[in-house]
Amino acid sequence: MVMSMFYSIFNKTRKLFKIIIILIIPLFNLTNLFSQQKDTELWTGTGIDIPVWDKLSIEPAEQFRFDNGITKLKSAITDLSLKYKINKYFKVSTTYRLYAIPDGIPNHALYLSGYFKYENKPLELAYRLTYKKKFEEKNQKQEHIRNKITAEFEASDWLKPFIAYELFYRLNYKKGDRFDNYRFYLGCNFKINKDHEIQLYYMREEEINMKKPKRTDIIGIFYNIDSWF
Repeated sequence: MVMSMFYSIFNKTRKLFKIIIILIIPLFNLTNLFSQQKDTELWTGTGIDIPVWDKLSIEPAEQFRFDNGITKLKSAITDLSLKYKINKYFKVSTTYRLYAIPDGIPNHALYLSGYFKYENKPLELAYRLTYKKKFEEKNQKQEHIRNKITAEFEASDWLKPFIAYELFYRLNYKKGDRFDNYRFYLGCNFKINKDHEIQLYYMREEEINMKKPKRTDIIGIFYNIDSWF
């Protein structure tokens, strides 16, 4: 009985992922026709979750981003996050981010995020709502609301493929449509043990509602030590 239910859920989830992939690929081919600027980037880094007490933790992280066909360092990013776990479904966090740019003035940003996770094995659904305020050169500021939804499938104890979509919405912008960017992710989480994980993904990032939108293909490789859900 239990095995039959498992195989039923597995087959339904597998079919769902196939349908999503089939729908997404033609969409990408269509957007290629309208993308004026293209690049390939590599994002790599590591983060470690340090518990302070029961439901509170601090997470420092370092990230390096390479652009221009993965030949040039675009930025070195340092994050410091404070996270609070409300229960097994919800958590909140705040992050300070510093962008070190070669031959440029460092930028910095503040994040406020709320997370929701629902699990019905082997499928896990997660939603993240983020407010981001970025401070750039010449006292310029950018404010965004970011919505990200992720579906992860537990193929085994150590392998969890996932698919995700993220949409950016500009605040305090009056020159046009406020939706200006999206990201599509396809990747896998590899569990080394309970808290150690390697994440590999392909991400398509593309500007929208612009005259000359930029499209970027991104390869992500990250090592995380995280005791949170």
